[in-house]
Amino acid sequence: MTATCPHCQAETDHKVLDHINIDRNPALRNRVRDLSCFRVKCPNCGETMLLVHPCLYHDMDNQFMVWLWPEQEAAPAAAFEPLAGYRLRLVRDLNGFREKIAVLEAGLDDRAVELMKLLLLMQLGHDLDVVEMLFHELDARTGELRFAAVLSDGAEQYAAMPGELYQRLRGDVETYLYTPGGDFQCIDMEWARQTFELLREMGA
Repeated sequence: MTATCPHCQAETDHKVLDHINIDRNPALRNRVRDLSCFRVKCPNCGETMLLVHPCLYHDMDNQFMVWLWPEQEAAPAAAFEPLAGYRLRLVRDLNGFREKIAVLEAGLDDRAVELMKLLLLMQLGHDLDVVEMLFHELDARTGELRFAAVLSDGAEQYAAMPGELYQRLRGDVETYLYTPGGDFQCIDMEWARQTFELLREMGA
């Protein structure tokens, strides 16, 4: 990949990871979490830069794939026949990439999680200038889901939502929604807004 260094403006070529099979190379899991697998050093000035590029993350054990596709145009159709039972997701940015992986690794239904994020954003938005809502972790002991609200000044506000709400929302999406398989789906906040209105119309 050819990249322009934001520090010295030099154009240089770099090797990038465009496919990660976490079962065959588990050491990459932490490099995805801290985004170090997207950081390269400029050979001209020595500064580190972040290269955002298409990358397919494949978790065979948990049966999901997440495709980071930051380009504006639609992602090409998958050039393979997905295995039965796989969840296929498309994300547009690095935060969404590692968040989606964390959600699916935890065995959660990302559709219910996105709806929880929307409800929490609606609550916090009255008092805080929230620019992004991200899943943080699942508390295995209490069943609570914790989220990080990123504020406009860069600060983060953490909040928890009860596991009972997740279970109810998961039941709603399983009962009322059909998410087609066989292709990569973008399940994000925009999807959550449209789905929330649809569920309200259905009386869910």
